[in-house]
Amino acid sequence: MFEDDEDEFRSCCGDEDELEEMDEFSVRMLFKGVSVLGVSGIGVMMEGPNTDHVIQVQKRLEFFVEEDVADYLALMDGLFEAIRHNIKRVYAFTNSQILFDQITNQETLENPLLMALKQRILEHVENLEHFVLKHVLDVNLDPPLHLARVAIGVVCDDANVYPTVEKCLICCEDKPAFMMIALRCSHKCCSHCIKGYVDEKVGLSEVPIRCPSPKCRYYISTPEHKLFLPVGSFMLLEEALLEPNARVCDKFYCPFDNCAVLLDPSADVDSTDNCVKCPVCRRFVCVKCGVCWHSSVSCDEFQKGLTEEMDAIDADLAFDC
Repeated sequence: MFEDDEDEFRSCCGDEDELEEMDEFSVRMLFKGVSVLGVSGIGVMMEGPNTDHVIQVQKRLEFFVEEDVADYLALMDGLFEAIRHNIKRVYAFTNSQILFDQITNQETLENPLLMALKQRILEHVENLEHFVLKHVLDVNLDPPLHLARVAIGVVCDDANVYPTVEKCLICCEDKPAFMMIALRCSHKCCSHCIKGYVDEKVGLSEVPIRCPSPKCRYYISTPEHKLFLPVGSFMLLEEALLEPNARVCDKFYCPFDNCAVLLDPSADVDSTDNCVKCPVCRRFVCVKCGVCWHSSVSCDEFQKGLTEEMDAIDADLAFDC
């Protein structure tokens, strides 16, 4: 059930008759997603018929997403948490006409991500006895908004704590610490600048993407890109990496699990022994074999030994069968 009724429900505490019908298995839900300064988070506040029955959801998202996507995720996670607490009836409130129309309209959404999230939301709704989504223009969303902002570090519950500032490598301005993206090479940029830098490189097909520090040879890893790129930008990056003209043919990843950065062997390879030193973990890697440097044996001997080892494994598996 969905309602667009701004006059009857002017706040989440609205109608007295409905309040009397609520029991321990009913909640009013306020939800809000936040995307600011390269980070995203969600906040959900659910209250039952008495103030002792409060359920909160507060989360910093792994991906940076657009704010409309964050709102969808807040509603989806709120419903999941309500079901987990054995709630049967949910009365949810939003001040977004767009979100209300998209959720209530049966037509397919143009944005595939929003469409997928909408389907998940409707699946959660099917597990409830009763669900009402109300569009209320002036509903007070400060409680879930505060939860989301605290989750991403934009505000702090302790009023005596002031945000520290750090200098951005790209714009050279002092920015709040929560805005900064620290790459594994230790260089730091504000989320706004690094996103613009990556978007520009993707547009020019200059991928994979180096750290913006002029003398740094570090390539930004995929997990790092996920921290500050919106989903759309990250998808464009992945597509660019798959393009035939992407400059990745002569590069490979450091073989050490606790590093795994992209290496450029053309930068500082010793042509005599095909050895390169990882600029991040500072360990030596064999370019030809793509493994840690094996100074005691040649590449041909190493490859031969590897082949014999694999043959032995295959033989053991065949014997077990």
